[in-house]
Amino acid sequence: MIALSLLWILAGCAPEPALAPPTAGRASAEAPRSAEARAVRYRPEVELTGTLGAVASVQLGFDVPGRVEKLLVDRGDRVRKGEKLARLDASMARAQLAQAEAAVAGARAQLVAGESSLARLEKLKGAGGVSEQQWADAQAAVAAGRAGVAQAEAARDLAATHLDNHVLVAPIAGIVSNGPDNAGMMVGAGTPLFVVEDLSALHLKATAPESAGWLAEGQAARVLVPGGQAVPAVVRRVIPSLDPQTRRIPVEIRVEGPPASLRANAFARVQVQGAADIDAFEVPSAAVVARPDFCVFVEGSDGPRRVGVQLLERRGDVAVVTGALGDGARVRIDPPPELGADGAAAGTAP
Repeated sequence: MIALSLLWILAGCAPEPALAPPTAGRASAEAPRSAEARAVRYRPEVELTGTLGAVASVQLGFDVPGRVEKLLVDRGDRVRKGEKLARLDASMARAQLAQAEAAVAGARAQLVAGESSLARLEKLKGAGGVSEQQWADAQAAVAAGRAGVAQAEAARDLAATHLDNHVLVAPIAGIVSNGPDNAGMMVGAGTPLFVVEDLSALHLKATAPESAGWLAEGQAARVLVPGGQAVPAVVRRVIPSLDPQTRRIPVEIRVEGPPASLRANAFARVQVQGAADIDAFEVPSAAVVARPDFCVFVEGSDGPRRVGVQLLERRGDVAVVTGALGDGARVRIDPPPELGADGAAAGTAP
């Protein structure tokens, strides 16, 4: 009992353990991380995606309504420019043309009669045997006859054009990629019946990021097809104005003499590489932020300053950029959202 009491006394007299001081990391934020920007030489490259289209494609239909009398080509046929594709029943159109030609003949006969009458009156006029009214009437009859001939000839030409419109011809050379199965159906004016595509070349319309400002007409490109094959192509056109919806650069790629592995209306990937290396910097990918455009924050004696950059490529944890950076400049990694969000929290590089 004595020993137990002594233990209780000793326990009650023992000093309380001192509390450990708060850790500095808990009281203040972690020190910001940064890394050096490394100068590199970079060969820019961009990959475009889109649909390969025929270099020229037209939908064709008759300009006049009627019944399809005969199909002169089939799907898959190769046609020449001006070649006939189909024909409508033109019996009525031929009759209208014949009627118009007869009207021309009648108008010309009336003109000849009027000119002969005017010639006779002209002889009599010299002897004073023709009144002014008779002379004026004869001249008016000739003028009316000439107008009648012109009107009849115009109607004949219109009837001839109407007849010609009963035959559908190809405006370009190419392949008939679509067409009707058989003749006999009634069609309206403008109803699409055939599609003719010029597949001697293919083109692809795509858009590139604004960072691909180095793209230029005439640059070599390659179209990637399944199986690893790369088909040579060329940058056909670079529009010098951004698409207002996507803020991207419209680009057109052309493939001359495409192989059988490339087909129109197929989805394709195109790679275009710059003609020469450019000066760039490698920085941590986490250092590049969009506020509102791509930028990094460079450490300085007065705190971090915002430097606008152009993002060329991300390679995992590394980003390749161009901008007013220097080799060895230290850039902030994972800059907090409030840093430079409104341009006031940090300076902006000139």
